[in-house]
Amino acid sequence: MLHRRSEDLVIEFLGDALALGALGVPELEARARAAGLLGEGQRITHAKVFKRTKKFLGIKSVRNGFGDGGEWLWRLERRPASPVSKPVSIEDTYAEALDPEEVPADVRARRIPSSWIDGVARLDHHRPLTDIPPHRWRQFLSDCNKFLTAGENWAGRAAELGWNAATLFGCRRARPLDHPGGAGLLWAINGGRLVELHRDWAVIELAANGSRHVFERRRVDAGNVTLPWIERGRRPGDV
Repeated sequence: MLHRRSEDLVIEFLGDALALGALGVPELEARARAAGLLGEGQRITHAKVFKRTKKFLGIKSVRNGFGDGGEWLWRLERRPASPVSKPVSIEDTYAEALDPEEVPADVRARRIPSSWIDGVARLDHHRPLTDIPPHRWRQFLSDCNKFLTAGENWAGRAAELGWNAATLFGCRRARPLDHPGGAGLLWAINGGRLVELHRDWAVIELAANGSRHVFERRRVDAGNVTLPWIERGRRPGDV
């Protein structure tokens, strides 16, 4: 754990650097090295103190342009309401949201719908959906990230088999975990492990006792679920 002074310096640096608008990651890295906050060759997207501070300040990754000519920008969208009184930390580090600029190229090449990757990346582990306990929300984000980046390429296989966003990530707008058919596969994993995936069903190894549970795709009431990254009140498209 870095000393609090280092955390405070990074908070001040990012707040000042982004106060007037978004900056490209290469320029931000150069400024951070010049300020002595980032080592030579160290990536700002991989440095833990910058990742923690980015989330704390509400900095978002924004893509500017497409293909090889595009670049990632960091944009400051909100500032902390009061001065930091303790080191910035992320509770339950397993729950860090997937950052779109950190998604490995090989993951995006696995025929995973980009809307799934980008949708999960938009979720904030500090802001759970209504009626979802914070710890349950953080576990859901962790399971989503593992699903998208797993070596088994579960997400790519799911897309090929006909699973859609609603049957994977969808949930009801109110008390989704209390309704049969009110939530998709990723909600059912709940810290467990996906061990089989088929066109209409999947097998989950439960975290609690290691037993196996069959999840049926058709049990999801797709007409009454929304996607967690869709604004409330909108009907989710099948993405």
